[in-house]
Amino acid sequence: MKLTAIAGVVAGVVSFIPQSTLALPQDVNEADVNQQETVMETITVVAHRQPRQLSEVAGTVSIISEEDLQRNLVINAADLVRYQPGVDLDDDNSRFGNSGFRIRGIGGNRTAVVIDQVPVADHFSVGSYSNTGRGLLELGLASRVEILRGPASTMYGSKALGGVVAVHLLDAQDVLRDGKRGSRLQGGLHSDSHRANITGATAFADGGTSLLLAGALQYGEDVRSADLSAEKRDAQHRRQQAILLRAATDTQFGEWQFTLDALNESRDTDIQSIIGSGRLAATTSLIGDDSRQQHRLLGELDMAPLGWVDRGSWRIYYQASEIEQDSFEQRMLLPEPLDIERLFDFEQVTAGVGADLESDAYIAGTRHRIGYGFEVASSTLEDQRDAAQTNLTTGVTTKTLLGETFPLRDFPRSRVTELGIYIHDEFELWNDGPVISPGLRYEHYRLRTQDDALFAERYPDSEVTDLTHDAWLPKLGVIWSVTNNSEWFAQYARGYRAPPFSDVNIGLYYPQFNVLAIANPDLKAERGYAFETGFRGRDTDSSWSLTAYHNRYSEFIQSRASLGFDPVRQLLIFQSINREKVVIEGIEGNWEQRWNSSWSTAITAEYSRGEDRESGRDIADVAPPRVIAELQYQSSTWDTRLIATAVRGQRELFDESDAPLFSTPGYATIDWLSSWYLNDDLNVTVGLFNLTDRKYWRNARVSGLSENDPSLPVLAEAGRSIGFAAYYRF
Repeated sequence: MKLTAIAGVVAGVVSFIPQSTLALPQDVNEADVNQQETVMETITVVAHRQPRQLSEVAGTVSIISEEDLQRNLVINAADLVRYQPGVDLDDDNSRFGNSGFRIRGIGGNRTAVVIDQVPVADHFSVGSYSNTGRGLLELGLASRVEILRGPASTMYGSKALGGVVAVHLLDAQDVLRDGKRGSRLQGGLHSDSHRANITGATAFADGGTSLLLAGALQYGEDVRSADLSAEKRDAQHRRQQAILLRAATDTQFGEWQFTLDALNESRDTDIQSIIGSGRLAATTSLIGDDSRQQHRLLGELDMAPLGWVDRGSWRIYYQASEIEQDSFEQRMLLPEPLDIERLFDFEQVTAGVGADLESDAYIAGTRHRIGYGFEVASSTLEDQRDAAQTNLTTGVTTKTLLGETFPLRDFPRSRVTELGIYIHDEFELWNDGPVISPGLRYEHYRLRTQDDALFAERYPDSEVTDLTHDAWLPKLGVIWSVTNNSEWFAQYARGYRAPPFSDVNIGLYYPQFNVLAIANPDLKAERGYAFETGFRGRDTDSSWSLTAYHNRYSEFIQSRASLGFDPVRQLLIFQSINREKVVIEGIEGNWEQRWNSSWSTAITAEYSRGEDRESGRDIADVAPPRVIAELQYQSSTWDTRLIATAVRGQRELFDESDAPLFSTPGYATIDWLSSWYLNDDLNVTVGLFNLTDRKYWRNARVSGLSENDPSLPVLAEAGRSIGFAAYYRF
């Protein structure tokens, strides 16, 4: 009843406006209005969930177009953000792949990743043998990517505390050539980890109906590393496939589009870098055999104007992800050698429905663009770990390792239900005055555990809890045109992240080490408060922007923090807890200049710093200052670019026990990319990367690791490498 009532409130906010006010008044020239809305600028959707020119957004958005994907030789997610300041890929291991994007120092499940407005599956990890990653294989079928920096929970809900990465997949219009049919084929190679990909698509159209068929294949071997001769180098074979089927048809209600896409990935890893050290001192072999399967059904309606709704879209979707990870370990240096097999399964099934609508209204002579919508999603989550240990001397097999008896679950079967309802407005205070864009979202989060005999059997003394959270998430933006081609903007936005299922209820008990993890029914939601202001402008030959931001985060969740020794239970107790306050602030700048018809330059720079105000320590996840400079020569048939990246060394970092962490040293790299446009249908791109063969580390791959971590050599970036890609349309 509570949710129904709130939905009614939002409906009432719009419906109370007389229908006559939602249409353009007769004395307003519609052509003039349309002309104002068709300024030659890049269009973005991610900021307002409706098309906007970048100059109309009170915030910072990056657009990576299909041309950028081709010219930058983008094969995987790391390639995607190679030249994006303030954005990194979370990829802190050589086995499991990435766990998401890090925007202005906030990553993992705190940054939303949506594909055609559908959120990707959550990231979950426990221990050294289980890490779901987040896939993102769809990049081979992407037509463009948009990145919204900073808290965006007002528009995207709980998982947008750090920002949003929105991937748009191909549709038939991207492939059609003559309005009736078209095909495309593209392939690429990259020597850094022997990567290769091929993508094909074909589309047909007849009247208002279209069909798209597309597929992508990727292959890679070895882990990208600067030290390819290292004795302990992890070897990996990766195979990835993705298919996309889309059908669309025009009706009196608008355009219906139906999508089916499926993904499959397998990784076989021979892990050498960490064996022989720490608790793996007696290990002589560790093999990982990992796979991910995912499929999604999506129905969308890009609706025609109806009543007081001028534009909008509806969607309903079903998404299922399954991750299976097998680990095979041999400890042949023990007096009695052991053979250990571990199995990890994680499943997440999500069904959801949502709408993003917009109405134009003239109220008291002022035009308002009122956006409103909702999203309801329900997810079931389940994991299971299994293991068996065989004594190779006695031949005895046991299902008990380190005091844990398998199979077991790390959390009880759970269902998470999320509801978000939002409304926002855009209006000009006075003629040629500032444009104000207030917004508000109601977010409801409910976690319910399900009956789980296996969890109860393995952890009879663990308390589990259900959880309900509600939040109101406001934002306020302002844009004020300084000239016809420049504007000042500022915004305040509230971020929010509900306590994850894996932190609220956790099952972990190592009797051999007297260790117990307990649930925390009082865990609070994480909250962010973002303040951002900037100035930007553009003319026929140049564009520029300068942005400053100050983000405060409170109640940060620290997973499985040590609470110390409990003398009553005689156990070392761990529990997920809230930390007080984290501050991340910085400056980002961009300048692009075309000097003449052939030569142009571009410079982007970022400076950011994060501090835990409770301890005074620097935040390891915040990247050090970086400058990216590009020099380009362009003609009608080819272009070439030199791109230099310079990064300052990171400050000294320490963990909570004041032990030193690895601080990435400074570095500079130079890339050289050239493209040839052989005709209207065929182009070729070649890239030479890290020309000086510099050994360096990206902060996002190594943040939080100790300065003596044995995996550091493997996590270094690739040395000098070459990439090649060809694109053909027919």
